[in-house]
Amino acid sequence: MKRLLAVVLAGVLSACTGLPFNAQAPRVSVADVEIKSLGLLEQQLDLGLRVANPNDFDLVIEALDFELELNGRPFATGLSRVSTRVPAASMRVLRVDAIMQSKNLIRQIRTLPSEMLKAGVPYRIKGRVKLDRVSDWLPFDHAGVYGGEPKPPKGRAL
Repeated sequence: MKRLLAVVLAGVLSACTGLPFNAQAPRVSVADVEIKSLGLLEQQLDLGLRVANPNDFDLVIEALDFELELNGRPFATGLSRVSTRVPAASMRVLRVDAIMQSKNLIRQIRTLPSEMLKAGVPYRIKGRVKLDRVSDWLPFDHAGVYGGEPKPPKGRAL
């Protein structure tokens, strides 16, 4: 009887979350960055965030909250209410607004070596995403390299 009660309770709790037990949080990375407006104290950016859904079911994103670091330093932040469906086992680029403070831009200009611009700038984006089927926010954290000059393809030319 106790075992049956435990199984029923576990089933009820899993049904409340709205996602299967094996559900994975979406992966978020930076696809592109564009300057929207320049100001004395802050700049507005238009970020393209690539959201990958590794699950075998669709995810509906209701909101996104993030911090973007460039070269290990704070760069921009954003909070966006984006209602977007990301189909199962696919990805979609979301357009979101971000704010960059002038002090962060000045620090980047002072410390970013020109060689790094050629090779690509390391970034880290971390934050949380709100899905329609879950009451809690799901965290994400991704590090990558943005930009850089295109590399020639490897292999032999025919």
